[in-house]
Amino acid sequence: MSEPLAVALLLLGTLGWVALPLLPAVLELVRPTDVDPLVMVGRDNADISRFARHFREYAMANLTRLPSEALRGDYFGKLADGTHFVRVARLTHVLERGALPDGSHDRVVILEHPTELRGHERFRLEVWAKAAFHGGPAATYRAVLGETGVRLGARSTVLRWVHATGVLDVMPECRLFGRVSSEREIRLGDGVEFQRMGAPAVIVGQGTPPSALPAMSPAASYAVMDEPERSRRLGDHLRVETDWYLPPHTLVEGHLVVAGRLHVSPGVRIRGSVKAHGPLEVDQGAIIEGSVVSRDGIRLGAGCAVGGPVIAEGTIEIGSGTSVGTLVTPTTVTGRRVRLAPGVVVCGHIVTEEGGVTAA
Repeated sequence: MSEPLAVALLLLGTLGWVALPLLPAVLELVRPTDVDPLVMVGRDNADISRFARHFREYAMANLTRLPSEALRGDYFGKLADGTHFVRVARLTHVLERGALPDGSHDRVVILEHPTELRGHERFRLEVWAKAAFHGGPAATYRAVLGETGVRLGARSTVLRWVHATGVLDVMPECRLFGRVSSEREIRLGDGVEFQRMGAPAVIVGQGTPPSALPAMSPAASYAVMDEPERSRRLGDHLRVETDWYLPPHTLVEGHLVVAGRLHVSPGVRIRGSVKAHGPLEVDQGAIIEGSVVSRDGIRLGAGCAVGGPVIAEGTIEIGSGTSVGTLVTPTTVTGRRVRLAPGVVVCGHIVTEEGGVTAA
């Protein structure tokens, strides 16, 4: 055997040995075999309101170490750790005495009674509202904790987080950075920008959170699903190796995995989860009882209902009147970007990588 041939065989053998552990991944990339819809928990594991809870614990611990007069009436002073604060117990205009020349506030603000502000305020530190709080337009907050209901005026900005024990009303064109949460309900106006939010119900405009998915119509009202040629069944899963179009009013029993693009027509009901490796489009009135997952983007048309998580590596668009999750089974919407139309209801959490917006 010649020396060049021996070197070539040794090199090929070495490359083959190195590539051997990567062979399953390469085969999966060329010809995916996954049949399971992405397994997700019902709600985001992260405690979206933990910043608010930690702030409450911090403020209460510091207040208990102050003299008794700090807990009676209006009071300007410092917390035990030296942070400036103002306690407003009577008149909200007392805030004006603590304002900086540029109109902002550089202290923690504690509001003891229902408060309605005029607008355009700028709070550099946290606002703790122990009663109903109505912010005015074009205000800027570092963070807001509301022990009952909170309303943010139009065109307001929250830089870090906002949490309400009661209903959180967000007026149009607000910008919500960081975490947004409520223990009851979040209502969003038009043109609201957000990053991450969670509540038993997140509602855009007007809508009612469902307690269950719509009841199934009689089997006779659905078309029988014709399985495409390039498909195979594995248990209760159907894997389709090509793009697929589901005709209107088709009933799909079990889970569905599509290697390409998937188009779900109006009135289709899928009694399981669905996953597409390409774009996933769901038309008006379709019902998917499980999760909806795409390696690309997802568009849910108007009046759809989804029982499980909606997860995409691209953009998620949810049409008017569509619901995701229920009050009994909260879930998660997760995408690079999320766009919510009026009437959308999400029971659970919405998590974005690049931000979301409410818009028709």
